[in-house]
Amino acid sequence: RDCPPRPVPRPAIMAAKGRKESARKESEVDNPNDGENLWSSLLSEVQTSRSAQLPTCKSLLVLGDKESGKTTLIAKLQGNEDPKKGSGLEYGYIDVRDEYREDHTRLSHWILDGDTSHANLLNFALTEHNYADTSVLLCVSMTTPWNIMDQLQN
Repeated sequence: RDCPPRPVPRPAIMAAKGRKESARKESEVDNPNDGENLWSSLLSEVQTSRSAQLPTCKSLLVLGDKESGKTTLIAKLQGNEDPKKGSGLEYGYIDVRDEYREDHTRLSHWILDGDTSHANLLNFALTEHNYADTSVLLCVSMTTPWNIMDQLQN
């Protein structure tokens, strides 16, 4: 029968931790460039371990009350300085670029206006097929912060 490992007493853990820290401090004194080498190796490892391409099937669903800045936020992300007022359910995309790998993809986005009569349009934006790949962003207006809970309930 397998027995669970016995817990190590707390003072023993602290002593072992103290030995590791003092050994680390001594090695840093011996060679101050080790820190740079460590960061270089970590950054290199992260860069080589990334997936080959950016994901292509991700979506963003933006919800919020009227005049909460949903369309303005997405327009700013797209680089558009003159956003138009949205209505109903809008669909678009944002170009996403990875400068290090010269890769790009598109992030789909849906914006549902704050009119509660349009809530049934969510069925088009959020389906069982895209549910796992969709992030929901809730926008609230900070011009009336005392109404945030009311805005979220709508």
